[in-house]
Amino acid sequence: MKNLKVIVTGLVIAMSISGMSASLSSIFRKKKNKSTSTTAEAPTQASSYCVSQGGESILVKSKKGDFRVCKLRNGTTIDEWEYYRNNAPTVQDFERQVLNSENPAAKFCIAKGGKSLKVKDRNGAEKGICQFSNGTKVDEWDYYRANH
Repeated sequence: MKNLKVIVTGLVIAMSISGMSASLSSIFRKKKNKSTSTTAEAPTQASSYCVSQGGESILVKSKKGDFRVCKLRNGTTIDEWEYYRNNAPTVQDFERQVLNSENPAAKFCIAKGGKSLKVKDRNGAEKGICQFSNGTKVDEWDYYRANH
């Protein structure tokens, strides 16, 4: 009788373990299938730029590997990264735009009849002065802020 209890207990434990491992393996199989079945990718900068310019990002599969092309509005296709490198604005373009833009305080001074002058302060730093026809001089930015 004692041997029967040991055998039954052993069988119950063995069946429990095999049942748990079967359910765990099905869980892992489901997770694996979910991760491999999705083909959605996060868009690259090149893909996003292509679409923002009115193009269409197309995945091309070849023997050498997969790559994306940008189909432009006129029907032309070009490698996305090549299109991005040749056309997307760079940091240098942004800097050039900012540095070459007019100083709004100087522009305001001139619009109000003044003359924009550049002078150096005691420390050698350059600053803008607005000089009016009556000889009055004010700091351009102080004048701009006071009137905006």
